[in-house]
This record gives sequence, C-alpha cells and structure tokens, in this order.
Amino acid sequence: MFIIAILSGVLLFFANERQQEKILNSYCSEFGFGAKSITLFKDGTFRFSYYGCSQSGGYLDGNWVLRANFLEVYPNIKDDFLDSKYKKVDNKLVPVNIEGEDFILCEDFKTQFY
Repeated sequence: MFIIAILSGVLLFFANERQQEKILNSYCSEFGFGAKSITLFKDGTFRFSYYGCSQSGGYLDGNWVLRANFLEVYPNIKDDFLDSKYKKVDNKLVPVNIEGEDFILCEDFKTQFY
C-alpha cells in the first residue's frame, strides 16, 4: 500500500509538470471580493475562471491570438466578464471594449483583500 501511495504521488507530480509545460502565461485580476484569471496555453487555447463572494463562479474556454500588441480571445460561450480584446502593456492586459479591471501576470499580482 505504501508503494502505491508513493507511485501515485510521483505520477501526480509528473502530470502537473507536464500541464505546466503547456502554459504560456497566466494573468490574474480582482473580481469583487474574489478573483479572476485567464491562462493562455501554447496551443492557442485559453481558460478563464472567476469566483467571488457575491458573484457565482465559473469558467470559460476558447481560442486566442496575439496581433501586434493586442490579445484577441474567442470564447466558446459569450460572457460579460471577459472582453474580446486586450492591449498588452508590460505585464498587463488592458481591456479595450469594456470597463473592467486590468489583468496582471499572476506572478506579479497582489490582491487588496488578503
């Protein structure tokens, strides 16, 4: 039983490492008293997730493309929390079409609530 636990742990470690290799960048932002994030994968897909105290959580996925300094996202389902176009400025993604919070590279993100 002990050997199975060790092998399972090793397998989970390598599966996580493999998943991390697929990620290009992850960006985070405030969402009410919660947070939202968009993860861009190297294969041109993305995953957007959000959660908050008064808002219901959820996620979207779809495809993305970078044209000059603009990130365009094409979600499989339309959502009001995600803009379709962002301007890439340093470590930020600034929404172009809607009022909203900038996304910041998750490694540089600091929330004001925690």
